[in-house]
Amino acid sequence: MAEKQEPLEKLQEQLLHTSRMEDICDHLMEAAAELTQCAGLALFLRCGETSEFEQKRLAGCFPEIPGSVKEELFDSTFLRCAFGADIAGEMIYEDRKYGFFLVCCQECDKKEVQGEKCLRLLCTLGMLALRSGWYAGEAWIKSVTDDVTGAYNRRYLLKRLNEDMGNSVLQAALIDINVDDFKLYNEMYGYMQSDSLLLFVADIIRGEKSTRGELYRFGADEFLLLEPGMAEAQALETAERIRKKIRQVSKDKKKLIHPLTVSCGIVLFPENVAVKEDLLGSCSRAVYYAKVRGKNQTALWKKEDHPREGSGYYRSSFEKIAPTIYAFMAAVDAKDQITFRHSLKVSEYATTLAQALGLKEEEVEIIREAGLLHDIGKIGIPENILKKQSFLTEEEYTVMKEHVKNATEMIRFLPDMNYVLPAVVAHHERYDGKGYPSGLAGEDIPLGGRCLAIADSFDTMTARRPYKEPMRISYAVRELEKGKNTQFDPYLTDVFLQLIEEEKIRVWNGQEE
Repeated sequence: MAEKQEPLEKLQEQLLHTSRMEDICDHLMEAAAELTQCAGLALFLRCGETSEFEQKRLAGCFPEIPGSVKEELFDSTFLRCAFGADIAGEMIYEDRKYGFFLVCCQECDKKEVQGEKCLRLLCTLGMLALRSGWYAGEAWIKSVTDDVTGAYNRRYLLKRLNEDMGNSVLQAALIDINVDDFKLYNEMYGYMQSDSLLLFVADIIRGEKSTRGELYRFGADEFLLLEPGMAEAQALETAERIRKKIRQVSKDKKKLIHPLTVSCGIVLFPENVAVKEDLLGSCSRAVYYAKVRGKNQTALWKKEDHPREGSGYYRSSFEKIAPTIYAFMAAVDAKDQITFRHSLKVSEYATTLAQALGLKEEEVEIIREAGLLHDIGKIGIPENILKKQSFLTEEEYTVMKEHVKNATEMIRFLPDMNYVLPAVVAHHERYDGKGYPSGLAGEDIPLGGRCLAIADSFDTMTARRPYKEPMRISYAVRELEKGKNTQFDPYLTDVFLQLIEEEKIRVWNGQEE
């Protein structure tokens, strides 16, 4: 019996130091083969929570059985006829069979299979190890996957890029698949329906990706597909296939008023980006190109596309949509010239601040556009309130605050302009959380909104209004100082005040000391 005890002790030590299913199967099979010394031996395990079993390991003359076999087929008659085998050891937990060993019939016909008692003990150890492995596997899966779509999550992608890019992954395509107008879908169909739309998108991507492709949900409306070993032509073909199928299949979804579309951005490693830390930023810029060019298309990021200082790429993109912006501003001007001039000044002040912060060119342009559009919702405010030449009553102020909601309702239907909404909606939020419409606080307020809040208040103080004369710049500076940490972001305020001191903020119609 001592020679039988040694394999069991070795197995017990091995199982204590592993939770990988593949290793557990290897150790169980090695010990079973040594204990039984059968001519043929096979290990079967249950396929998840199904009623099917799959052959995991085999030794000797036991035949290979591809695929899975229904649980009800594992009876003596079927086993003997089909495989010439019988069950010699079972792994059972709470009256449910999770695995078993099969041995050739000639061994089973003996009065007692050699090592059968040890094999039963081996099955007990195996069951404990398998349960531990399954729990560990489930916990790992939950930690790296997104609950809604089943795709890998953002944290796992960052870990993957950090540990593997440049090591085990030597070449890859990273494809950003960004759902167009997702905020609009949320508002039109509700968040539960939006979750089903995200799952719909994820399932299509899974169906169109390569066998090596890894799908990640990176943001609320953004998926990233990592395709190891994929070249440019294949990446473009894959992205286009996904994009077209999402639009085509969504046409058949009865609950959607209009087809769902996605914009795709592609970056190649290391062909276009050799530094793994630049992959995500470059991929984001590529999908931005696709968005500003009209959405529902694919853009490939290349080195020559990287906008250089003063390149004017984003300015040219802005010029394409400028007519739409100025058409709305003209409508504002027709109703209230003060709002029109105010929007121009807020845009200029906020843009100067954004540039001083060293923001990327596209971020500066978004803030410029948001400044121009931040008050277009005042078109819907009654003129007796909008043009009142005295301070507003509490009831009138409540009506005036509706201009933020009005702006949202208007901007979301502008072509290719949804990206300005976060800044526009947040320009009346306060750093201390006492603003509106959402009561956001600190850095939870979008950066564009924090920039606009300072620019908006500064112009309101230094501009002439029907109910007041322009305040001196020195007074406005003191008010901005007082508002740090309560109304305004303290760091942004300091930068803005420095710009005033350096006379880089050009005040319109203000009164100098």
